[in-house]
Parts: sequence; structure tokens; C-alpha cells
Amino acid sequence: METIYSKLAEFVAHNETVAVATVIDVRGSTPREVGAKMIIHPLGQHVGTVGGGCGEADVIRAALDVIQTGRPTTVRVDLTDDISMQALGVCGGIMDVFVEQVARSGDRPQQAEEQIAALLASIQAREPMALVTVVSGPSAGRQAVVWLDRLPLGSLVALTDRGDLTGLAQGELSGLAQLESKIIADAQNVLRSRQHKLLRYSLPISNISVFVEIQRRAPELIIVGAGHIAIPLAQIASMCDFAVTVLDDRQSFANRERFPTVRKVITAPLRETVRDLPLDQDTFVVLVTRGHAHDVDCLLELLDRPLAYVGMIGSPRRVDAVFKLLEEEMQIDPARFDRVYAPIGIAIGAKTPAEIAVCIMAEIINVFRGGPAISISDRRREREQRRQGDADAGIVSMLCIGTMPASDGDKANARVSEHVLSGAERCSRSVVEGSANRSVERAGFWLG
Repeated sequence: METIYSKLAEFVAHNETVAVATVIDVRGSTPREVGAKMIIHPLGQHVGTVGGGCGEADVIRAALDVIQTGRPTTVRVDLTDDISMQALGVCGGIMDVFVEQVARSGDRPQQAEEQIAALLASIQAREPMALVTVVSGPSAGRQAVVWLDRLPLGSLVALTDRGDLTGLAQGELSGLAQLESKIIADAQNVLRSRQHKLLRYSLPISNISVFVEIQRRAPELIIVGAGHIAIPLAQIASMCDFAVTVLDDRQSFANRERFPTVRKVITAPLRETVRDLPLDQDTFVVLVTRGHAHDVDCLLELLDRPLAYVGMIGSPRRVDAVFKLLEEEMQIDPARFDRVYAPIGIAIGAKTPAEIAVCIMAEIINVFRGGPAISISDRRREREQRRQGDADAGIVSMLCIGTMPASDGDKANARVSEHVLSGAERCSRSVVEGSANRSVERAGFWLG
């Protein structure tokens, strides 16, 4: 998103009038996600994409009209045609794309420049903020930049701007003004959820729709270890718009010649540097150092950090052994390892460094997008849960049997048998419930 706004600022600075298309709603399978943006230039110098093909062609045609008229519009891209050899769409869903003009010579030139500059500054500072746009109804096209900790920049409703609100009754104008504070408050709640959202409101005379576009900072990938897997992983992650940092303590490995596409290359001691890095919930960390001792040292610095993801390379046997050792020698609760993706990656049968990089990046995207793919490390978690469940069952069974009343004779034996059976049922039920509770707790820890 930073690239889009940087290019938009460049066009505005050169007095060029362009259009910006934003996907504001989707239904079914579509070529782009909500929030995808594209700049349409009158001379064809477009930036970004809203899906390509005939649908994008329709958006470009509408955008060229918007550049001329200045009036925003929403283009519906319908890809639900019946499947045939002549069908042009392959996705089968519907996208609504909002198209607006951006120009230095428009009716609000200073506001446009200020908002673009504010968006870029907040993105670069990794501050959470949202761009709120009225996409239908009175004041369509008006925008405000919203933060959680300061007043918004821009107004969604300007009562003095009669050009936008011609024909509206005074009551409708008053209703719009009162509604703006609610829209801003709703937008801040959407910002907290970190997901784009289309909001709809009803007014006495008309309805209004507002798109809250979360300007989510680029996810950051820290690759600890600059060996043979790190090179293709850094390339793929950069292509996927991750801000990539590579860390190694060897200058011959951690250098710009080996990693030309990354944001930053750090040559420094591993554990100390990982400890001091500013990490947050948008940070993904991959441990692929030259030895497990280094991986474990760095892992210990990350276990309690607020990360989106931490993955560590290693075979299932080696990972199990490392976690067992840490549990026994450092008294680390094994539940704390549940958030660690180790062995790292999605099971695709990867063998070469490039293939392993693909399987790692696939897992990272799966976590980032909330995808359904199953990680290799899920098998380790399942084994640990079964092992813990078996251990609990053994303990509870011993406790149940140990508390059986002593008795003599056949009647006593009958009572013992009955007691054991009923006790076994209670034990089994207790173990199942306990295992379920632990699973829920661990799932929360892993996802949180």
C-alpha cells in the first residue's frame, strides 16, 4: 500500500489528475481482496491492479470518465457467468470497486495532499490508522484519515460545501453532521479490529455507505540466519510485500550482495540482537541459523514477545528433543512451545533450499491470511496433547483405584467391580474434559 500512496503523491506533486480504484466489497471467489487498490492514469501509466481481465478493463473505462468529470462512481464487476469456453471470468464472484478522482487542482486540493502525506507518514512509522471514504450517498468521495490517539484529518461532511450537498433539506444536512461523529467512532472500532469494513447508515431522505480502509502496515519478516534457505525466502517474502530483515553474525553471509531485495541486513551477534529488536504483532520471525544452539538461544528471547509468528527449522525428532530438554533443564512449561511453528512450514515434500523456502512462506501467508492449511508443527502439538492426555488418564485411574473401599468376600468383590467400572467412567470423562480444556487454552495461546 505504501507504493500506491508514494506514487499517488508523485502524481499529485506533478499536477497530474488520476483516478484511484478500491475494492470495497466482494461476494464469492474474486481475483482481488477487499482493500486492493489501483491508480488509473490517463496516459496508461497505471499502478497496481484490481484483478486484471475484462473486469479491470471496465474499471479503467469508468475511471477515465471519473478523471474527466470528477464525480466518483462504483463499478460492479460481475464474474458469475455460466462456465463455458466463451466465459471471460474465471473466479465466479462479484466485486464492487469504488473509483474516485485525485487531483491537485480539484475542489479540495490541500486536503488531498495533506491526507496522502499523513497516510505515508503513518505507514512508514508503522502507526495504526484508517482512511474513511464516503462511497455512496450525500458527500460521496469525501474522506478523513482516522487514528486512535488523535483527531481525524479531513471531514466527511462539510455543511458549507453546497456543491456536494445541493438539493438536500436542512434537516438532512443536520442529520449528516450528527452522523459524522458516529461514523468516526465506528471507524475507530473497525481500526481496532484491523479488518477493512463497509459501513451502512440510514438517513431520513437517503442512505449512506462508508468504506473504512485499514492502512495496515506491511508485515515484517525477520530471518535469523543468512544461509542457503534465507536467500530464496527473502526473495519470495519481498515479492509478497513483506518488509524483510536478515540477521547473521557473519559478514560474508549477511551482506547486500546476497540479499539485494530486503529492507535491512544486520551483521551482529544473534541472541543479543534478537533481544533488542523492536518486535510487535505484525512481526514474523524465522529461525534458520547454522546450528540448533543458535536457534534455541534466539527462541528463548522470543517465547514471550508479542509476535504474529515464530518458526524454527529442524526435523521432528530434533525439535521434540530440544523442547524436552528445555522443559527438563530450564523448567519451561511445554504449553509455551505451542505458539512455535516447529518443524517449520507446510508439508509439500520440499527438498531443495528454494522448495523449503516456499513451504515456509506458504505457512507464513497461511497465518497472515488466516488460511485453512495444516502446518507440519500441528502434528507435534497433537502428539503432545495425546501424550499429556495419556499421562493424565494414568494418574486419574491410579487415584480412582487407590480410593476404592476395602471389603471382604464375594459381595465386597462385586461392590469393588461396580466401583471400578463407575470410577473408570468418571475418570474417562474427567480426562476428556481436561484434555479439551487444555486444547482450548493452547489454541488461544497459539493464536494469540
